[in-house]
Amino acid sequence: MNRWNNADTTLLCAALCFLIAVGFKIIYPESILAEGFLFVTEAAMVGGIADWFAVTALFKKPFGFPFHTAILPRRREEFVRASTRMVQKEFFSRRALFKKANSLQLLPLLIRYLEKDESRKFLLTEVFEVLKSKFVSVDKEALAKKIANKIRREFCNVPASNLVNALFAWVRNNEKDKEVFLTLMRYFRRQAARPETRNKLQKVLEGYAEEHTKSAGAFSSFMAGLAKMLNFVNFEEAAEIMQVQLLKLLDELLNDSPLQRQTLNECRIKFAELAEATDTVDLAGYLQVDLASEMPLEEALELALKNLENQMVSVTIEEAPPKDKEALVPFQNNLGLLVVQILNDEYLRLVELLRGDNEVKNSVERVIHELTTRAAMYAQPLVGTIAKSALERLTEEQLNNLVYDKAEKDFVWIRMNGSIVGSVIGIVMFILLQLI
Repeated sequence: MNRWNNADTTLLCAALCFLIAVGFKIIYPESILAEGFLFVTEAAMVGGIADWFAVTALFKKPFGFPFHTAILPRRREEFVRASTRMVQKEFFSRRALFKKANSLQLLPLLIRYLEKDESRKFLLTEVFEVLKSKFVSVDKEALAKKIANKIRREFCNVPASNLVNALFAWVRNNEKDKEVFLTLMRYFRRQAARPETRNKLQKVLEGYAEEHTKSAGAFSSFMAGLAKMLNFVNFEEAAEIMQVQLLKLLDELLNDSPLQRQTLNECRIKFAELAEATDTVDLAGYLQVDLASEMPLEEALELALKNLENQMVSVTIEEAPPKDKEALVPFQNNLGLLVVQILNDEYLRLVELLRGDNEVKNSVERVIHELTTRAAMYAQPLVGTIAKSALERLTEEQLNNLVYDKAEKDFVWIRMNGSIVGSVIGIVMFILLQLI
């Protein structure tokens, strides 16, 4: 407002012309031209001064004149309220905001943004870092205790009979009983094929013969000694024959044979009877309580959680999963890599759905439209609040400059028009006065 402008130049010219006209009037007091020139320049100067006063009175007190001047500073609150209302109702009305929101095609922009590799890395990095921070901030010791206590409670709440039935059912359904049976038979065959087994069989036969002879009488002892002396009875050969027969029996039990199937069926029947026995259930109950109290669950769980944390922290989103299935094995054995793989897969699947699935497109468009309209509803009063707050923080000089700068050219022309219109009116009035 303090800058020199064309209106000031015009007013200055009118004042200079007025002084020149006064000089001509003094020199030529009887000249009608001098009188007319003075009349016109006086009217031009008065009109310019009046309009300068009017424009200046909007913003300050011209020459300290107090009556109905400095209108904008005195009506500051009304101006702020009117400006806020104008911003809300005219520039940012709900109808205008909704119309603009409906005209926006945001889904194609969203898809193009998501398709960029930089966007994928940025978004997934943010998500992965949040997951990392959440995982690191967890108290591993407290969480391990909580999980361990819950496992113990759940384990102890299971009836012992259910555990026994579940165990035997699992053994039967997965043919673990056959595996155990074959493992035992292989062990027995290895033991039966050893020379020590044959020697033990020989000793058993000799001991049995000696005990039986002693209890049979003198004649039987004599005949047994005679048979042994004449080599009628050879315990070593008998032990060897028994070992061979035992090995044949074990081989038959190891191979798929009727004897093996019959033996397995008998074992399964006995196992079923054992599962229903009260003593077995009671024993399982005791073992259940002891196992729940003695298992080092807290240490194992805390160690597992720390290991998972290390796996998460040591991985970045840049380590994208390979397409080769064999190369995916390290990813499946590392939680961090597995999470990266899942995030990448789900991100690509989301982009693919947004590109090709019309139902998903429609759903996302509805969500975007709902968000934009809700944002518009909340934005309208917020815009007014922002405008009001901004205007209230302005000083009087800043507020004056804000208004003046928006219409400076018009204010300059108003002042210039005062001098121009004043001079024209002066000419017309002088001519009329002369005619009268």
